[in-house]
Amino acid sequence: MSLSVISTGIAIASYWRARSNQTYDYAARLQLENESIQGGSGPEAFHYSADLVNVGIKPVEIRNIFIDYGGQSEGTYYKFNVEGLFHLPPNGKRSVGFSISREDYEDVLTKFGVQQCLFRLRVCFANATGGNVEATRNLMGLGPSETTFYAQRGDAIV
Repeated sequence: MSLSVISTGIAIASYWRARSNQTYDYAARLQLENESIQGGSGPEAFHYSADLVNVGIKPVEIRNIFIDYGGQSEGTYYKFNVEGLFHLPPNGKRSVGFSISREDYEDVLTKFGVQQCLFRLRVCFANATGGNVEATRNLMGLGPSETTFYAQRGDAIV
């Protein structure tokens, strides 16, 4: 009887260990390559481009890619949908690009009453269990008298 209980305990522990390892192995691994962030003077107040790369072993369902720009709090920024639903295979790349004109940038400052227009990249994707995950990366803060570049550590989004 005690041997049966011990073997059942070992089987349950092995199941949970294998399940957590599998979830880790199948986790989405997204990163950015060839990232370019430009802001300041000229006809375009802000320009962003990058390649989104899946460095994981499984395809990733990307649900949306947004560039949020405007203020920091909800309701004080626009959510610009750059890309809709698509699947990114292992080692697959997808180019992402966004530009905002000087006129639209100035309209954002006026409409939301902000001193600095913040730009954020937001990627929404499905995790290994099908749940929704949002990864946000601050890109730049652009104001009439100052510009803030956000230092990023590495290329990984998740």
